[in-house]
Amino acid sequence: MWVRRGVVTFIVLLVLVVVGAALADSLAYRDRIHPGVRVWGLDLGGLRSGEAERALEKKAVSLLAEPIAVGGGPTSVRVVPLEAGIGLDVDSTVKAARGAADGGPWWRDLTRRASLWARGADVQPVLSVVDPAAWEQALDDVALGVERLPRDARLILTDDGPKAVAAADGVVLDRAGLQKRVVRAALTADSPAYHQVSAPTITVSPEVTTDQARSALDAARLAFSAPVQLAYRGHTYEVTGEQLSSIAEVRKGGAALESPLTFDTPEAQALLEKRLAGVTTPPVDAQIVPEQSGKGFTVVPSHEGRTVEWEPLLAALGRAALSRDRRYVPIPTTQSQPKLTTEDAEQLRDRREISSFTTYFSSSNQARVNNIRQVAEYLDGVVIRPGETFSFNKTVGPRTKAAGFDEAPVIRDGVLTPGVGGGICQVSTTLFNAVFFAGLPVVERRPHSFFIDHYPVGRDATVSYGAVDFKFRNDTDQVLLLTATAGDRSVRVSLAAPQWERTVTYSTSRFTNVVPPSSTEKRPRRLRDPQLEAGQLSPVEKGIDGRSVDVTRTVKGAGGRVLFTDTFTSTYQPKDFVVRVGG
Repeated sequence: MWVRRGVVTFIVLLVLVVVGAALADSLAYRDRIHPGVRVWGLDLGGLRSGEAERALEKKAVSLLAEPIAVGGGPTSVRVVPLEAGIGLDVDSTVKAARGAADGGPWWRDLTRRASLWARGADVQPVLSVVDPAAWEQALDDVALGVERLPRDARLILTDDGPKAVAAADGVVLDRAGLQKRVVRAALTADSPAYHQVSAPTITVSPEVTTDQARSALDAARLAFSAPVQLAYRGHTYEVTGEQLSSIAEVRKGGAALESPLTFDTPEAQALLEKRLAGVTTPPVDAQIVPEQSGKGFTVVPSHEGRTVEWEPLLAALGRAALSRDRRYVPIPTTQSQPKLTTEDAEQLRDRREISSFTTYFSSSNQARVNNIRQVAEYLDGVVIRPGETFSFNKTVGPRTKAAGFDEAPVIRDGVLTPGVGGGICQVSTTLFNAVFFAGLPVVERRPHSFFIDHYPVGRDATVSYGAVDFKFRNDTDQVLLLTATAGDRSVRVSLAAPQWERTVTYSTSRFTNVVPPSSTEKRPRRLRDPQLEAGQLSPVEKGIDGRSVDVTRTVKGAGGRVLFTDTFTSTYQPKDFVVRVGG
C-alpha cells in the first residue's frame, strides 16, 4: 500500500515538474522564437521577431541571388529569383517559426517543445511574388523561348494532286506552374548553385487538324480537278482548278459537316472581286446643285447600282466544285441603293450643320491613315432617316485585306498588336462625339480597353466587326445627313438636318479606381513581334494607368425642355509597358 502511494506521488510530482518546466519554457520564450527552430538552415532560437526578420532578410538576399536555369538546352533562360521579383514573405515566415512550439492542445505543445530541445525542427520559408512587374518580365523572357503558335493543317495542289500539309500544335507557357517550380527550386538551399527546372507548357490545338485535312482530300481531288464556270447575262468567268485550290480551306469542324471544304474565304472574295468587276456597277447619289442665281437648288436624281451577293455565290461555288457534272454557277446579284436618294436630297436641300467633331492623329503610320480614309469614305453621305438606327459595323462592313484595309495596330489583350483595320476606332470615336453633341440617343457604345489620352476624356468609342458596334438612333422627324472627311492628320465628322432645336450640356467626373500597370518602364512586358527582324527590339511603349470616369449628358429641346439625360461610364484597364522582340 505504501509502495502504491509512493508511485502515485512520484507520478504526480513528475507531472508537476514537467508542466512546470513547460510553463517556464513557455514564459521564457513567449516573445522569442523557441530554441531549435531553423529556417533555411539558419538557427533562429532565442531571437525576437525583429531580430529574426533581419537575419532572414540577409539570408534571403544570399540564397535568392542564385540563378535557376528554366527550360534547358539552347532555349534555357537564366532566372534569378531575387531579380525576378520572387522574395521572402518575412512576416509569414517568422509567424511560422514562432508557431513551431505552439498552436495546439497543451499536451501537444509539451511534445513539440521537448522535440525542439532534443532534435530541433526546420521550418520552410514562405516565398511569394513581391514585384509583379519583375516577375511578369521574367515570364515573358521564358515565354519568348518556349511558346509557339498552332499551325492549321491545309491542302496544297501538287503535280500529283492535292496533298495535306500536317497541322502542328502550339504551346503557351503555364505561368502559374512555372511560379511553383521556381519557388520550389529557390527553397532548396542545399542543391547546386545553378538549379535547373523545365518550363511547364499548355498545348494549344490547331483549329484544323491533320485528320480533318486528310479527310478532305477526296473532296479536294474532285473540287480541283476541273474549272468552274461563273455566268452572268451571257458572259462567263472561269475559275481554274489551280485557282480553286488557292481559295479553298478545310472547313473548321471537319467532314462531319455538309462538306469538308469551304470557299467562303477572304482569298476567294478577293480573287472574284477582281474577276467580276464588270458585273458590278456602283450606285449614283443624288446631287443638290445650287442655281446660278443663288436663290434655289436643283436636285440631280440618284440611280441604283448592282452588286454581287457574295454569300450565296461562294456557297454555290462550293457546291459546283464538288459536283462531277454541273460545274456552272449563275452569278446572283442585287440592287444597291445610293446613300443619298432623290427623295432624301429634296428634303435636305435646305439643310444646316447641327454638330461636328474633329480628332487628330499622327501621319507616321501610313497603313493607319489609309484605313481612316477608307472608313471616312464609307460614312460620307450616309442618310439616317426618321426612326432609323445607324450601325457602324453594318455601314463599314468587315475589316479585311480583301475589303481594302491595311494592317495597323489594334488593341488586343491590353496591348497594341498588329491587326487588319487598325485606326478605325479613330473614326468611330469622332462619330460618337458628333452624335453626342447633336443630342441623339446612343444605342450601343463601348470604351476602349485602355485610356487613350488624345481622345476626349470618357468620350471614345471602340468597334470590332462581329463583336462590338457603335449605334445611334434618329429619334426625330428630320432626315439626317452624315459627312466624313479625312486628311493626313485629322478626321472630321458632321451631321446636318433641315431643322434642329436640340442643345446639349454635359459634365465629366474625376477619375476613380486608378490602377497602375503591373509592368514598369524599367521592367516592361516583352512580347514577340514577327514583323521585327530577329533580335530587334522596339522602343518601350508607355504604360497607362487603369481608371474609371463618367460623362453625364443632358439633352434639351425647344424652349429648354429636358428631353433626356444619359450617363456614359468608361472603365479602362491598365496598359502595360511593352518592348517588342523580333523573331
